[in-house]
Amino acid sequence: MKNFILHVSILMVFVLITIAFILHLADGQSDPFYLKISSPKQSNFILGTSKSAQGLQPKYFEDVLNKSFYNYSFTIGVSPYGKTYLGSIKNKLDTLNKNTINIITVDIWSISSKTKNPNDSLHFRETYSFLKNVTNVTDNPNYKYLINYFESKYYNILINKSPFLLHNDGWLEIFISNNTNIERKTSFTLESYKKKVTQYQFSSIRLKYLIKTINTLKKNGRVFIVRLPIHPELSTIENEIEINFNSLIKPAIEASNGYLDMSSYNEKCSYTDGVHLNKESGEVVSNIISNWIKNMK
Repeated sequence: MKNFILHVSILMVFVLITIAFILHLADGQSDPFYLKISSPKQSNFILGTSKSAQGLQPKYFEDVLNKSFYNYSFTIGVSPYGKTYLGSIKNKLDTLNKNTINIITVDIWSISSKTKNPNDSLHFRETYSFLKNVTNVTDNPNYKYLINYFESKYYNILINKSPFLLHNDGWLEIFISNNTNIERKTSFTLESYKKKVTQYQFSSIRLKYLIKTINTLKKNGRVFIVRLPIHPELSTIENEIEINFNSLIKPAIEASNGYLDMSSYNEKCSYTDGVHLNKESGEVVSNIISNWIKNMK
């Protein structure tokens, strides 16, 4: 019996060591968020939802502004502006680095809520996300995330085949195959956003947290707000929630070091699904924003 228990124990230890080894191999092809919450503290942020996560490419900001940027954007469900996102930003922020530059992307979704009362912060959608519960966002490996929130099967870590690549600078690159029907995908995505109009309401609490986020980052440098280009039809959808968006976020603009509304580029850009800029347009937009910041006094 003792031998049996010994052999089982050895087997269990071997299994645990094997699992730990596999988890240690998790990278940018394993999960679309993992590297963001398992990398060192950062200084020059790109913040927002999936629009900026996929659209803004840090290397172009670095080329123009001579600073290393980190894209700490997630999704509409994980990183709207609020207590959860601000708390995670603070946990990721390297406060020792001064003279920083931070880009905060804003749209109506990131300052709106799905709750019946748009200011019911206790039930904001992100309070149930990994960003709320994984407070240590620099652990590597980050076992809490890997065990509780890893989006795929563990064997995919070994396969390393996925339709995306999360780069070390936080940019999420999406691969579009030649047979992908962009037009059909766009139509499907825009239909889903039409349904969101009835679910989302502007939240004054979220706007206050946007301003708190700006003020937090301004302690170490400058903060710029950007409204990214979107598909013209999505722009129409967003206007159904709030047509006077720039007036709505005026307090945040006044708290920042500058605001760039890129709505005039809506029809000039290309998108993967009507929401997210494709790689080429993302490069163009990243260069426009970085040069705009460079010329700001």
